[in-house]
Amino acid sequence: MNTPSKPPQFYRTHLTKEQLLHLIITISNQFKKLHRGENAPKTRMVTTLAASARRDIVFEVFINLIKLYKSADRMVSIEGSQTNLKCLLVSAKLLSSFFDVTFTKLPQNQIEDVFDEFYISHNLTQNDVDVSATWRMISNVAISHHEHHLEVKKSCQEQKAFRESFLKTQTDFDIDFEDHEADQETQLLSIEDAVLIIQKLERKYQAISRRNYVRFVRERAAELHGQKVEIDATQAAIRIQARTRGYFARKWVREMREKELNILNMTPESYIRKRCAERERKQKESFVGGVNGVEKIEQVEDFPDDLEIALELLKTDFFLYTPDPPEPLKQPKLPTQTNPDTVYRDACFRGIVSPLAQIELAELISQRELCKIDNRPFLFDFRSFLTLTVCIPLSLATWQKPKEQKVPIKWLLLSGAPDSGKTTWARAVARACHVTHVHVSKNVVNMGKRRIYSVIKKQAKQERRLLVSIDRIDVLKKDPKNKGYTHRQMLLRTFLSDLSNIRTATVIGMTKVTLEELDSSITDLFPLQSVLSNPCNATRYDLAVDCLSRNWEQDRLPKIPHRIFDIEKQTKGVSRGKAAKFVTNRWSAANNKTNLS
Repeated sequence: MNTPSKPPQFYRTHLTKEQLLHLIITISNQFKKLHRGENAPKTRMVTTLAASARRDIVFEVFINLIKLYKSADRMVSIEGSQTNLKCLLVSAKLLSSFFDVTFTKLPQNQIEDVFDEFYISHNLTQNDVDVSATWRMISNVAISHHEHHLEVKKSCQEQKAFRESFLKTQTDFDIDFEDHEADQETQLLSIEDAVLIIQKLERKYQAISRRNYVRFVRERAAELHGQKVEIDATQAAIRIQARTRGYFARKWVREMREKELNILNMTPESYIRKRCAERERKQKESFVGGVNGVEKIEQVEDFPDDLEIALELLKTDFFLYTPDPPEPLKQPKLPTQTNPDTVYRDACFRGIVSPLAQIELAELISQRELCKIDNRPFLFDFRSFLTLTVCIPLSLATWQKPKEQKVPIKWLLLSGAPDSGKTTWARAVARACHVTHVHVSKNVVNMGKRRIYSVIKKQAKQERRLLVSIDRIDVLKKDPKNKGYTHRQMLLRTFLSDLSNIRTATVIGMTKVTLEELDSSITDLFPLQSVLSNPCNATRYDLAVDCLSRNWEQDRLPKIPHRIFDIEKQTKGVSRGKAAKFVTNRWSAANNKTNLS
């Protein structure tokens, strides 16, 4: 039997171009209807009808823009020309601006409830309306610059490790021969440590008691079974045959049921394998049309800000060949100019450069969170919110000079309990945008605050893009007992005011208190706000599967759990980080005695 041949590459390219052109024409017509409805005179009879019609048009435009963005990304992966890249940049900018200016200005109940009903009625799923960042809309210059910074950081870490190992090898003759055992005995344990010790001892006692009881019962049962009882040979044969047939029948049914469930991906093992396969497939797709296979483009023509002009540009010039622009002239290095890596090396040695995220933004488990844009609250998928408000503007900034940025990127404020994933999301954003990430934690702030702030400001002035995440931003909260501000608060306020004047710096503030408890002087600096809550049931289930699949890939999963719902129940009410640590540490090869008791 002859197998059907795969469609050629040019057929997929032509088909994707046709889909893009159809989407562009549809979006252009929908924008005309939307503007026509805004300029039309409003009467009392058609007010409600016009409002519902405008809402549906906004939903349709938003969904079509998401389709246009994903199709343009797929087109660049197939054929990485400048025309396709321009289409991706324009579609990303249209999507981000439309989400900020139009979509989020709808009433809160329409965004949370009516939008779900709308895309479900159009036979779409949550994955179809989710948006994730793509590295293809980042310039090659920014990617190579980021890779250079990673190499510099690696060398700094090696030098730092060598210095620490050298200092440890030095002999110190000032040895204190005092006995510290008495001091250790007098140390008081915390309530949590004491409770854990008591619980461990109680569980050991109960286990020993159950073992002794079971041993006594088994010995008694052995004595009873050891008694000789006369039985008919025919009846004995019938019982043996019946038990044997029942055993084989149950074994056959169990194996058949397991095969069927594995085919349907309804067992933990099949679900974990499926997650690993999906991750591997996404990694392969990300490298399709990668840097080696894509036409190297240093810059693109300026794309307009107006929506209608951008759509007309796509419709007219999408199929036209655009010649490669000349390479930008490199400015000669002045003799008085210092090495640009000096400030970055200083930041690396001071430990404020955040490590590269181990998990990409698209792989993080996301759920609906409370988001705010200019004090407009609504529930929205958090990964899509980050992509539309932070990742896309940071990626588009790689094609613009700092002086050409008309509107700076908005700052983001994250509120959540400890281990809720604030730092993880910030690192994932930095990895997705290939941007240098500087993290100021509580420990770093307590050591040389003034010097660290000056290093970050110098780095922000040198870089075309810099992501600064500041933990414990709630220290700016004024204490009612004190009349003025402390020295630490004054330094941080001055630092934030200086960063606000630098367009290339984007700040992500983090706090463990609620947004209502913060002062208005803090919240006014961050137009984008979000509250990270504890994961829901479905999120905890996906989080457990993701942790188990990563242990499986690293050969750290000694056995597969029978039911993932048991793990989901045990992590109920805990934060995202604690749930991930629990699953990763409990179901790992290092803990062979896996027990869910």
